[in-house]
Amino acid sequence: MVVDDSPHMLRIVKTIFNAMGIFDVQYIRDVEAARAELKFKKPDIIITDWEMEPVDGLQFTRDLRKEGGFFSRVPIILLTGHTEYERVMEAIQSGVSDVLAKPVSIEILHRRLCRIVDISSMSVADESDDGEFLEIG
Repeated sequence: MVVDDSPHMLRIVKTIFNAMGIFDVQYIRDVEAARAELKFKKPDIIITDWEMEPVDGLQFTRDLRKEGGFFSRVPIILLTGHTEYERVMEAIQSGVSDVLAKPVSIEILHRRLCRIVDISSMSVADESDDGEFLEIG
């Protein structure tokens, strides 16, 4: 799921995903619509813009993490044009899995997705009771 109030940014991310062969993605323009979708769907990953109105991506992340369960673990990547150390630390402390600077490139997004999937698959395997190993790839 990609949440961004900029149609231009949504097109860029869609183009990047399509180039990577990823087509099953929801592109949503505001947090309220994303919240409505999340009542019925559990995405593998959420990518959200930081600066949106009326609710920004950081508050969206905090709200999801407070819900617990699935939403405490789903990987969340925050896109932002502001990558100052203090802001990145605020984002990480709020529960994002990663912060990417805009404009995002296909190479960077691909690397981050691979890293997050590897980390996520390890945590899923560690939490399983049956001892089976979940292998991605």
